[in-house]
Amino acid sequence: YCDGSNTAREMVLCAIERNFKSLGFSCHSPMNYENDWGIKKEDISSYLCEIRSLQAEFKDVIDILCGMEVDSDFSDVNPDDFEYTIGSVHQFQSEGKIYPLDLDTATLKLAADELFDGNFTKMACAYFNKLADFICENNFDIVGHFDIITKFNEHERQFDEDNTEYQNAAIKAIDRILAYNPDILFEINTGAMFRCNNKRPYPAPFIMQHLYKKGAKITITSDAHKTEALDFAFDVAAEYAKSFGYNTSFILTSEGIKEIDL
Repeated sequence: YCDGSNTAREMVLCAIERNFKSLGFSCHSPMNYENDWGIKKEDISSYLCEIRSLQAEFKDVIDILCGMEVDSDFSDVNPDDFEYTIGSVHQFQSEGKIYPLDLDTATLKLAADELFDGNFTKMACAYFNKLADFICENNFDIVGHFDIITKFNEHERQFDEDNTEYQNAAIKAIDRILAYNPDILFEINTGAMFRCNNKRPYPAPFIMQHLYKKGAKITITSDAHKTEALDFAFDVAAEYAKSFGYNTSFILTSEGIKEIDL
C-alpha cells in the first residue's frame, strides 16, 4: 500500500517463522502532495480490511496490530481507525517544493542550501522543532526515528552532531514531547542500519542518555520495509539500550502496552 516490498501476508508469515509474538503494520500516511511512498487515501479501507482479515486468520498464532505512521504533512487520516500511530517528520515544504530528509545526501544538501543558507545545523534545529510541534499537537503512541536527519551523516558527514546548538535543539524537543506526553514511546530504530549500513540505530548516544535521564520509554523497531529486515539488528539495539541503563523496553499489543526485559 505504500513503499513496502512485501505483501502483508508475507510479513505475517515471516514474523511467525521468526517467533514474533506480535507484529505491527504502519503504512506511511496519505500526504498533502503527490508522492510514491505513502498510502493513497482511497486505499486506506482496503488496508484496514486486509489487516483485520489477517488478524482473524492468525489470532491463535500471532498478535497483529493495524497502525499508521502519520507524517507532519499528512492528509485524510483518522487516528481512531488504527490501533496505534507513529508521529514522524520526513521532509520540509516551501512554496510548493518538497525537500525529503531521508532520500539521499544531495537532496538533504539542497534543502540546507535553499532553505537555510547552507547551514546544516540550522536545518537540523528546524527539523527538531517541527517534530516537537507535530507530536505536541497530536496524540501519538510512538515518536518515529527521532534523529532521522542524521541518516546519511555517518558516511557522508555534513554537520557536526557534537555541536552544542544541535544537541540543545534535540534535547529541547525531547523535553517538550515528554512534557506533553510522558508515556509516549521513542523508537530505537534499526532501519538505517539495514538500508544504509549504519553502525548504530537511531537515536544518537547523547539523545539516548537524555531519554534515560528523563525516564522516557523506548521501543525497539526495525522500520522494516521488507521481510529481510523484520528483526534486523534487534540484538544490537537491545545491547545499545542497555549500555545507557535501560533494562526494559515496551511493545504494543492488542491488550495495550507491555513492558519486556531486554
